[in-house]
Amino acid sequence: MISKIDLKFLKKIPYILVLLRYGINDKEYRVLNLTKMASELGVTPQNLSKIVNTLEKSGLIEKISKGQLLVKLTAKALELINFTIDSMRNYLGNLSSIKLVGEVISGLGEGSYYMSLEGYVKQFIEKLGFKPYPGTLNVRLRREYIKYRLYLEQLPGIYIHGFTDKGRTYGGVKCFKASVKNIESAVLLIERTHHGPDVVEVIAPVRLRDVLGLKDGDTIEIIVNI
Repeated sequence: MISKIDLKFLKKIPYILVLLRYGINDKEYRVLNLTKMASELGVTPQNLSKIVNTLEKSGLIEKISKGQLLVKLTAKALELINFTIDSMRNYLGNLSSIKLVGEVISGLGEGSYYMSLEGYVKQFIEKLGFKPYPGTLNVRLRREYIKYRLYLEQLPGIYIHGFTDKGRTYGGVKCFKASVKNIESAVLLIERTHHGPDVVEVIAPVRLRDVLGLKDGDTIEIIVNI
């Protein structure tokens, strides 16, 4: 077990969150591009390599090299993640809302299709109280807010059930009522998504990009009701 006062492990939490952002999990070995990741983090590949080696020595990751670096989280890393979530739960337990901050990014263009499906739209109207504009606003969270996204994943939220239509199955979606500059909206945590834990999708009765004059790279604050 990881001790709650073991600073040696607590200092590793930011690195584990960053690995989660890059799609590293405990299920399978995944490629970790040190050069790309180092560039985005503003460190040298050599320093990042040292950090990865330290995480391995601490028993938080497993790595192998087969022409490229493959990394997987360990059970100890999951314990550290759960400790972080429990700590956030204790801290946020009496709060009614949390703030997420990130930058607007372009999605894959699938939001308009899914938000137009009757199987979803009926449930959104019934459970959220509004008919969403057929599209989602994609927001990449700043690193320090990813932990709040992980916290939301542990809460029940408002569940939109998956369904089958014309032989195709659509997954479920967990929602949280929210507001963006006082515009009624909702944050979606989608079961089947190509995004990592640093990206959330937001829906509203209006096209937020138009109403708020948003473009890629703009900073946005989302107040999420919990």
